[in-house]
Amino acid sequence: MTPNCPDPYEPTPELARELVARIGKSQRWIAERLGISERRLRYVLAGEREVNGERVPVLLSYPEQFALECLAEAAETFGMP
Repeated sequence: MTPNCPDPYEPTPELARELVARIGKSQRWIAERLGISERRLRYVLAGEREVNGERVPVLLSYPEQFALECLAEAAETFGMP
């Protein structure tokens, strides 16, 4: 896979949830492979978090999206144990 930013960039929680479902692994497993915290992944999947009593959006970064797409493709192509 080759990055093609920004054309396919879609920083939505729906896309993140779809990719995580395609990978078929735990959030911890996925976060470790992306090099992010499990908490960050949960925020991305929710699309928001609470800061000082206010809800603020949390968007998927392009590198995170690309890494998730690569993992999803690998899971579908090779089957991930």
